[in-house]
Amino acid sequence: MCLNYAGDARCYATGKECLLGVRGRSASNYGDECLLHGKFDVWVTQNDNLLISDIGAPSDEPKQCLALGINITLAEEIAHRRSAQLGTSVLTTERRCLGCSRSFWMTEHGGRSGLAENGHSHLCPYCVGKAAHERVLEKLGSLRYWCG
Repeated sequence: MCLNYAGDARCYATGKECLLGVRGRSASNYGDECLLHGKFDVWVTQNDNLLISDIGAPSDEPKQCLALGINITLAEEIAHRRSAQLGTSVLTTERRCLGCSRSFWMTEHGGRSGLAENGHSHLCPYCVGKAAHERVLEKLGSLRYWCG
């Protein structure tokens, strides 16, 4: 079932009619049936900031979920529109790589497990896949031992 499908064949994320009609009820957010589906969620946090996340809900209980499993374009549109209404900031779970300074999302890494997950939160998929440089090891400090 689409995570944004409302019972009246409307999209909760957009407030408009579901692009797939009543078929949207059974469309998976990860099956690429709908153009709006993706890996991002939009949350209103406790302090009214807007959070675009590719790793689920914020650690503090969110006030409200605005959309689940949507593409980045729609996520940014929803977050910026609501932040303008509330007069607050838009935050993201996007990271900056300690190796090359490139921005990346955690979900750009394929499957992750064990101690390597810590390395994935600090290094982009490109840098985590190549041999570590001294500069990267220096920036990681004691965390380098967790980057399997």
